[in-house]
Amino acid sequence: MGYRWATGGRVLRRRSFRVLSVLAVLLFTGGAVFPAWAALSGEDSGAMFGAAMCLGLGSLALRVTRSRVHLTGTSLLVVNPVMMYELPYGAVKKAEVNSGGSLVIVPRNPGPGTDEEGYLVVGFAGSLLDRVFRTSPKAAAEINKVRRSRRKTAARGGETIRSLTADPVADLLLVAAAACAVVAVFLRW
Repeated sequence: MGYRWATGGRVLRRRSFRVLSVLAVLLFTGGAVFPAWAALSGEDSGAMFGAAMCLGLGSLALRVTRSRVHLTGTSLLVVNPVMMYELPYGAVKKAEVNSGGSLVIVPRNPGPGTDEEGYLVVGFAGSLLDRVFRTSPKAAAEINKVRRSRRKTAARGGETIRSLTADPVADLLLVAAAACAVVAVFLRW
């Protein structure tokens, strides 16, 4: 299992997630500055734990809001917060919306890494606004359209490649959170 960045192809993601990913970085890093400043200036040494928590939660929020689907020339990339799945078009049976309103990629031959439904796309997990804007059904229709058009060129079946999702900004926030936690331990002494 590797660690890689998803690039290329047509990207399907919620429009609101584009804005929310920028806001997550700004709000959580901005929110971490104040407790870090208080801890470093000597006012409250325990506040550095607050800065670590802000940065850690910011990393998590950023990973969630950067969840998406890439439609490349030969495969479908499902980018979730931690794991990424690359499914050749020949291995995809269909994309559908489950009863909870979440987008699920159903493989032809479910393997050990799939749920009983298939691969859940976190970026299109059901939400209240999705019932109005219908982003999950639109994404499912687009995926099925591309899958059908490329089905003839893709070999039936194929191996699904699992890897850890690389996100340099989220990883940087996580490293900064760890650094703040280490500094907080030394400030408490």
